[in-house]
Amino acid sequence: MTDPIATAVFGLLFERSGDAAFIVSRETGRIVSANFGAADLLLRDVDSIVGMPLEDLGYEPDRDLLAPGHYEDVGLRRGDEYPVYVELQVAHVESPEHGALAAYMARDTGERRVLERELLAKHTALYTAYADLERTHAQLAMAQREVEERNREVALLAWRAAMGELVAGIAHHLNNPVGALSSTVRRMSQIASVDPVDRAIMERLLVRSSQLVQRIETNVAAIIDATKANEPGPHKPVLPPELANVQSTFVERLESSPRKEMP
Repeated sequence: MTDPIATAVFGLLFERSGDAAFIVSRETGRIVSANFGAADLLLRDVDSIVGMPLEDLGYEPDRDLLAPGHYEDVGLRRGDEYPVYVELQVAHVESPEHGALAAYMARDTGERRVLERELLAKHTALYTAYADLERTHAQLAMAQREVEERNREVALLAWRAAMGELVAGIAHHLNNPVGALSSTVRRMSQIASVDPVDRAIMERLLVRSSQLVQRIETNVAAIIDATKANEPGPHKPVLPPELANVQSTFVERLESSPRKEMP
């Protein structure tokens, strides 16, 4: 039998719609009509819905659902006392025969809420995975910087060691002719059969030569000692000023020159 109130308010839509529909008297606040969609949604008989106070149907007694408008996530009480969440459309209708009415169309949003929860869980998992990935990337970047720094230190030490061996080898080869020159100067100073005038000139030259030989020997010894600067010892070798300047310039160019990183 067709409900005259439902027909007056909804027409044929009341019976044919798949959505839940019910009508509430604004004067009494009670449900005066409901369709089978409402019965299926609420797991109740139509007869048990009709006459129920609207406030008993909701889970939020402080929420005013009688005013017209659109309501999201409204919890309605099912027959098994579990909530069902719906989206409500409320419209006021003035009927000369039935008085002031409020027409309700309710659409179940439970499936949407499940999808939203799943999406939120996936978003949280993705955010956590992204945070872990960023943390791992930062750790890898730090480890890479440490490895590169160690490689640079090892490469520099290797270069310094190689240059130290090279300088030591050069100094060693310089010692041989310098020693021979020193020996020659000593033998020449012992020659007596020389004209006095020439001997005075020769002695001045021998003194000058001896000074140069001594200077060369001192510098060579300082170079050899400097190549052992990284070895443990009680003192730090000191180069003559001119050699110290050369060494400083060489080291600066060595450290600033491009080098192939060691594996």
